[in-house]
Amino acid sequence: MIRYESLLLAKTQSTDDDFGMVEREFDKIISESHGTLTSFDKWGKYKLAYPVDGSSHGLYILVRYQLAEKEVAEFSKKLTQLLMIKCNEVVVRYTTIRLAPNAPVTYQRPEPLDIARTGSLDTFLKENKFENMLNSVDNNADVASDTVE
Repeated sequence: MIRYESLLLAKTQSTDDDFGMVEREFDKIISESHGTLTSFDKWGKYKLAYPVDGSSHGLYILVRYQLAEKEVAEFSKKLTQLLMIKCNEVVVRYTTIRLAPNAPVTYQRPEPLDIARTGSLDTFLKENKFENMLNSVDNNADVASDTVE
């Protein structure tokens, strides 16, 4: 069995019912291709690098599955039909890759925009290496006040 993953970009207006339908249909065509659905992970809302269909944000879904090599061509046709015709009101873009045999089972995903962030401003600045920027602003203010006198 060969491992694959498909990353789907869904409209932000999509509901849990929409995602449930996409998951059921994905599972159905994988089963018809004698494969197994490994995971269907809704990542959440992210800002897009450029607008897609007039939207600057999208919901990502990562789907991982396994297929027999002889089933890949037929599955690919079914997947295109599913996402371009049946799920076109939910999924606006998708990409599929074949995973390397030694690829890790887990993955590190970025934090979505729709999750409430916790922590202080100081922690955010330190994590993103901005603490020196604040020090330089304070130092410049001191220098500016010395020269005004």
